[in-house]
Amino acid sequence: MAHPDGTDALVDICFDRVRRRGSAHRTFKADRREGRRVRQTLLDCATRCRPPTEGPLIEVSVADDTAAIARRVWAELSAIGLTDLPEIQTLDMAAALGVANACESFLCRFPRHVEYAAIQIASPERVLELVPPEMLDGKKVQKAFHVTTLYLGRDACKDPVLLQQLVGLLGDSIELTLTSVASDPKGTAIAVRNEGEFPCENVHPHITIANAPGVPPVYSNELLDDSHADDPCRTVVSLPAGTRITGTFVFR
Repeated sequence: MAHPDGTDALVDICFDRVRRRGSAHRTFKADRREGRRVRQTLLDCATRCRPPTEGPLIEVSVADDTAAIARRVWAELSAIGLTDLPEIQTLDMAAALGVANACESFLCRFPRHVEYAAIQIASPERVLELVPPEMLDGKKVQKAFHVTTLYLGRDACKDPVLLQQLVGLLGDSIELTLTSVASDPKGTAIAVRNEGEFPCENVHPHITIANAPGVPPVYSNELLDDSHADDPCRTVVSLPAGTRITGTFVFR
């Protein structure tokens, strides 16, 4: 990546783009407190950068728009033949960039990092009524309950298409069907049916109910996995057919 007017111009345009991302950006950001440090980091990287002396090199101008850069890189990679890429004319680049930009814009609207998308359960007391009390012994019960639909953490979103689907559902209500309660000494969770009822990255949609001290909520994924079906410490209680509860699509 270069700029026709040199290193300072390259740093200026890169810093401006980082600044416009906002303080809630998921990766590289520059708020008021960090602006000078981030700009210096960009300058240091640009100054130290040296083109490789071996292998293919693709140089693009940072002044070009994203679509032009993508087309240039795509064409060069195709010509080099190191990757098996489809013809770029067969792809909808505008749609792909639109999805990516929409996701960036949405996440930057929040005053803090968005950790995950979820379906927030409206009646936590009703959820607890479904769990046999002995399954909670020695465990810390969650203060509120939800079904995680997309985990973001601190990294860039790995599935912008799913994120966009969930953005479109923000604030909507949904009725969830609960199928069973699974428990072992480490955790307790309720399995949630998903036969296309809602978009979700999780193979085992669930509501984490409680965990033993030191066990993270994410353990519910392991608890509900089929590989634990024969675990003698694992207990699964089926819920009555038609057990349903209401939730709302949110971002947290």
